[in-house]
Amino acid sequence: MGECVARELKEAKLKPLEAGSPLRIGVLATVATLKAGFYQEKLQNEGFEVVLPDKATMEHTVIPAIDALNRKDMEGARNLLRIALQVLLVRAVNTVILASDDMRDLLPRDDPLLKKCIDPMDALARSTIKWAQQAMGEGT
Repeated sequence: MGECVARELKEAKLKPLEAGSPLRIGVLATVATLKAGFYQEKLQNEGFEVVLPDKATMEHTVIPAIDALNRKDMEGARNLLRIALQVLLVRAVNTVILASDDMRDLLPRDDPLLKKCIDPMDALARSTIKWAQQAMGEGT
């Protein structure tokens, strides 16, 4: 999934929000996913600057959002996720990868914040469709 996300971001030809700086991509995930460093490595290899939530954001929004989700407090989880996304966006990231299954489909499809996010599962699906279409084209 990390490769699909990195490739999709590369193909999008995004422009840095600040002139002269590299493209900054935020990664929002659980502590375990961030510690694994999978997305960070793939993105950095493609020349992106990776921005992770700081300790305070993790402690006060991300972890409590997942706790709220586990308690079935959907509204609380959504509100905390929105805050975490806004904190990353304020740090001049072009887009945020929602790199946690827990965060998948948490925000409603019409939420404006989702326009600044990428879902790795969606990127994987698009990549698979593209691959299948190319394979079918080559087979005829």
